[in-house]
Amino acid sequence: MNKRNWLAFSGFIYVAVWVVGLLIPTGTLSASMPNAEIQQVLLTHQLARSLQVYLIDGIAGISIFLFAVAVTGLFQSSDERNLARVVLGAGIAAGTISLVQAGVQQTMVSADLLASTEAPFRTLLVLVNQIDTFKLMALALLSVSTSILGLRTRLISTWTNWLGIALAIALLLGGLSFAFAISMLTTVLFASLPMLLVWVGAVSVAGMRQAK
Repeated sequence: MNKRNWLAFSGFIYVAVWVVGLLIPTGTLSASMPNAEIQQVLLTHQLARSLQVYLIDGIAGISIFLFAVAVTGLFQSSDERNLARVVLGAGIAAGTISLVQAGVQQTMVSADLLASTEAPFRTLLVLVNQIDTFKLMALALLSVSTSILGLRTRLISTWTNWLGIALAIALLLGGLSFAFAISMLTTVLFASLPMLLVWVGAVSVAGMRQAK
């Protein structure tokens, strides 16, 4: 497998770690819960939540960055290099924010913090959600810029490109659910995740085909 194939394969890793991470039972957390209740959930699921964070924030953050590198490389031979740089920038932003989230969430499940009765778990959870809004914006920019490039160059299938555009809209609307308690926005947020995983997988397939 050559270098471009390995980079494109990072998209499949991104999908895989998200699927595995979501299968790990970690309890339900909400910023509306009392601080003591959040602490109890974290204590009960400390190891599981730590593993989940490593997967869906840590490894996924690195993978989405490498995925963006692969997509950028896919369009380097075209006349769309400037927009390809936007793809790379969006991927760097999304990956970096994801790693920051991983750091904050690993802090939340640290033994020292969990042993404290005055630890600000609720504040940290709100912070994670606020950071997530910016990650969703970066992912939206990644998907829409990639899809525009795909439509212009036809290096990615048409249905994948239109899915990417719909995904960008869903991510932006879903991100608003952290600021506004509207059930429709929350539904859109949950729907955006499977859309994201399907889109990343489909673009990775296109990238591996082009690498051959």
